[in-house]
Amino acid sequence: MEKKKRSMRAFLNPLEWIAGFFQVLAAVFGPLLRWMGMLTPPSTEGFQNTQVADVEDARKLAEEQEAAVDAIVREMSPGEVVRAYARADAATRAEMDLSALDLAQQDWLMRLSDEDLSKLGMSTTAACARSLEAKTVKPAYPKAVAEMEAVEILKTPTEEEIEEMKRQQIAALFRQVQRELFHAPGVPNLNPKHTPATLH
Repeated sequence: MEKKKRSMRAFLNPLEWIAGFFQVLAAVFGPLLRWMGMLTPPSTEGFQNTQVADVEDARKLAEEQEAAVDAIVREMSPGEVVRAYARADAATRAEMDLSALDLAQQDWLMRLSDEDLSKLGMSTTAACARSLEAKTVKPAYPKAVAEMEAVEILKTPTEEEIEEMKRQQIAALFRQVQRELFHAPGVPNLNPKHTPATLH
């Protein structure tokens, strides 16, 4: 490869002088800066070689995924297709396969408003099938599963616990009777419920 000859005019150009000055600076100080770690070394990583086999594997995988999606769509009932269409976003709806529906059903489905599609998306599959047959939106929402409270597990009381509960019950009843009939010594009973039969 022949070097390009420089003309004499290039030596008179001040921009060429500045470029040459920077080349000299880089040649002198570059190795020093690299040795001190202040200048990042050039990248030694090579390019990733993309082989033909890699491209073929990616194409084969994409075709298998597309075939699997098509098989799932073919196995879907018309009600499931309507529900999937209603739940999808606008970009996915444009790419969906509606071959499970006839032309009139496809036309009805594509003319639905966003509000009707959101109602069908929240409905059950059976409700979507009924709506498709009647060609009117008839939403039926699945029943919400009631949240069950945690069941408290009761343990069988022991003999000692049973005796303690009996003692507490009798003590509570006795306290009530004692409060009604007997007062502390020297305290008059202002509301007597028991009057003695004889007076002294």
